[in-house]
Amino acid sequence: MVTKKSTAKTKSSASELSSGAKVSIGVGLTAAAVAAAGAYFLYGSEKAAKNRGKVRSWALKAKAEVLERLEQAKEMTKEEYESLIGTVVGAYSGVQNVTKGELKNFTDEMKSHWKAIEKATMPKKKVVKKAAATKTAVKKAAKKATS
Repeated sequence: MVTKKSTAKTKSSASELSSGAKVSIGVGLTAAAVAAAGAYFLYGSEKAAKNRGKVRSWALKAKAEVLERLEQAKEMTKEEYESLIGTVVGAYSGVQNVTKGELKNFTDEMKSHWKAIEKATMPKKKVVKKAAATKTAVKKAAKKATS
């Protein structure tokens, strides 16, 4: 009887990743979510041309600060995120050419991104397909029966 040697294939799964790798993935996904939201605001929405005209250098710097602090954080709750936005907005409230309305709009926009950030950083659940597992079991049973 001839037997085949099976080669062991290593599969990387979420359980095999180190905590540092998981944090890196989360930070990367967060950065991507914020970048996508900003890109949509400036280029994808119906009012994109108008939005690009409204964006000021202080707003871009403030968004960069929020993004940088998000990347530095290992974990962040919604309350911590909103506090971070408040801190950054507070720093820009004394800037000469910034109105209270612009600060409020910036704050509201940044807070509206929380759900996308949270969704992007959540680990993906592995879905096990029962049909595939059943087919494999049936095939193995059939081979044993014929052997």
